[in-house]
Amino acid sequence: MSVQLCLQPVYPLPGQQIRLKEGRLNLTVQVTLSCGMPTCAGGRWNPERFKLTARLISADQREMTTDLHFSGRASEFSGSVETAGSGSCSLLVYAQDPETGAAGRLNIQFRIKTV
Repeated sequence: MSVQLCLQPVYPLPGQQIRLKEGRLNLTVQVTLSCGMPTCAGGRWNPERFKLTARLISADQREMTTDLHFSGRASEFSGSVETAGSGSCSLLVYAQDPETGAAGRLNIQFRIKTV
C-alpha cells in the first residue's frame, strides 16, 4: 500500500485576493498523510526530512521558487517568496518524503493587489 501526502493551503487560500505592501508573500501549507495522520517531529512521519518546494507563477509568467520548511507546528510548513506586482497568480507546491517515497502536490490560484 502506498502512502501519499495531502497538501492543504493555509495561506493564501484558493481564490483569495491578497493586499501586499511589500514584495514578499508568506506561504503556509499543511501536510498530512492520505489517511489523515499528521506529520510531527520525532515520529514515523518526521517532517524534518520532508522536502517542499513552492513555485509562484505571476500573471506575466514570471516564476519565483522557494523551499518551505517545517514550522515546528504539527503538519505545518512555511516560507516566503518574492512577488512581482499585482495580478493573478498560480501557486504550485510539491512535497516529498525521501525516506518513504511518499509525495503530493498542491495547485491553487489567487490574486495579489499591491498597495
